[in-house]
Amino acid sequence: MSGHGSFSALRRLESFIGAGLLMVVWLAFVPMTAQAANIVIYGASGNIGSKIVAEALNRGHTVIGVSRKPESLTIRHPHFKAVQGDVTDVDSMVQIIRGADAVILSVRGNGADNSAEEEVDNKASLTYIAAAGRLGAQAPRVLQVGNQATLYRNGVQGLKSGKYEEGTAFYGRVKAHQLVLDNYSAVPGLKWTVLSPSGSIAAGQRSGEFRIGGEDVLTDSAGKESGISQEDFAVAFIDEVEHPRAIGKRIGIAY
Repeated sequence: MSGHGSFSALRRLESFIGAGLLMVVWLAFVPMTAQAANIVIYGASGNIGSKIVAEALNRGHTVIGVSRKPESLTIRHPHFKAVQGDVTDVDSMVQIIRGADAVILSVRGNGADNSAEEEVDNKASLTYIAAAGRLGAQAPRVLQVGNQATLYRNGVQGLKSGKYEEGTAFYGRVKAHQLVLDNYSAVPGLKWTVLSPSGSIAAGQRSGEFRIGGEDVLTDSAGKESGISQEDFAVAFIDEVEHPRAIGKRIGIAY
C-alpha cells in the first residue's frame, strides 16, 4: 500500500472508531523496549564487572558502581555514578541499594587461611541477605557471578571431581561459590539468581548469542565445554535484569 493509501485508510478508520481508540490501536503496533532499570554493581572495575557496566549503559540503564576506592572507577557516562562502599558492610549496602531495581555482585577475594567462609563472594551474599532483610519488600533482586566448578557433569559436581585440592586458595575460592548457592537457597522468598559460566570465560567478542542451562555443564556435540566470553556473559546478566526468568535459580551460560 502506498503512503497516500495508508494515510487515507487511517483517516477512514478514524472516522469510524474515533481518535482516542485509533491511538490505542496505533500504539499496539509500536515495538516496546525494556524499561530502564537502576542497577547497582559491586566489582564494577573488574574484568567481568566492567563488561556488565558497559552492557547496562549501552542499553540505557542507570548504573551505580560501588568500590572502596570510587576514584578507581573512571567511567564517564551521564547514567553512571561511582560511590564508595564495602560489599561486606550491611549498613553501607542498605544505603546504596535502597531504591534500586537490581544489585549485581561481581566480586572475588581470598579468605584468611584459604577459608571459603571468609571469601569475599560468600561474605557478599551474606551481606545482601542481611540488607534484603532490612529492606523487606523494597529490596532489589540480586544477581551474582558464579563459578563453573559448582556445575555437574555426569552426576558429579566439578568441586568434587578431584580437580581441586582442599586447603588451597583455589579450592577456597570455588567452594565459596557453593556456599553462595547454599546461602541464597536457605532464605524463602529471596529474589536471587546466580549465573555461572559453563566452562572457561575470558575477554572476547560480543555476539549476543549463547545457551542457558541449569545445574549441568553445557557441552557441544563432541561433549566439550564451550565456555563463554566475558562480553556475552555480561549480556546474559542484563538480559536477566530486563526479563527475569531465573529468580531463585542458578543458571549456566555457554555457547
